[in-house]
Amino acid sequence: TYRLPTALSDNVKFLKAVEYGMSKQTTALLSPTLILPLGIIVPIVAAKVWHGNPLAGQFMDAYKVRVTLVALFDVAMLLAVRYLRDNHDISSQMLFWAAVIGSTGLQAIVHSLQFNAQMTFFAHRVDPAIGGSYMTLLNTAANLGGTWPSSFVMLLVGQLTVPPDCVLDEATGKEICTGGRDAYFPLQALLSILGCLWIWTMGPRVRKLAALPDDSWRTHINDDDFVGAEMGSSSMQTKIDPKSE
Repeated sequence: TYRLPTALSDNVKFLKAVEYGMSKQTTALLSPTLILPLGIIVPIVAAKVWHGNPLAGQFMDAYKVRVTLVALFDVAMLLAVRYLRDNHDISSQMLFWAAVIGSTGLQAIVHSLQFNAQMTFFAHRVDPAIGGSYMTLLNTAANLGGTWPSSFVMLLVGQLTVPPDCVLDEATGKEICTGGRDAYFPLQALLSILGCLWIWTMGPRVRKLAALPDDSWRTHINDDDFVGAEMGSSSMQTKIDPKSE
């Protein structure tokens, strides 16, 4: 459920930026130049900053930033794209690129921190008896929990957005639009509040889950086999002993 408050930033932000006029080439350029390097550097730095349980520390700290500061930076980026993109003076261009890089970079950092913490937690809790199958099960459950919010939020944005009425001005040849309602900004505020409520209600459960000993995640398959083998051996011994006497 933690992915629902962040689904708007994860799935709709760049679609809305393209709608406001950002070129697709710019959005594509951000991935190899900013998102990919941060995805490599952040886990290395995080291993030196956060110690102990990654789920209670690194994961929750990143999530607090993700539902608050990232949302603010996303709104700032979209406003910059909407109102500063066509301004060619130096100050406007600096604000535009600062908003784009700040929003994209901060989101990439907190996403990488949470993903790294989640994978570290799973790797520490994997049962050696079944190894990779257990890791696949944990990842599948996590992926299912992170997939449905994107579809739900995109449907919600489409249902709540009202397109403006546009007419062509014959004198200037430009299209003039009036009215309409953009659902992104009120939804972003609502989901940020929901994210804060998630931290307040689910945070203690996350810390409780993180505090469970490794033995709580074990299937004890090998233990059962060992006990069964011992019981079988004892049973055979009791059957053989009377005859031998």
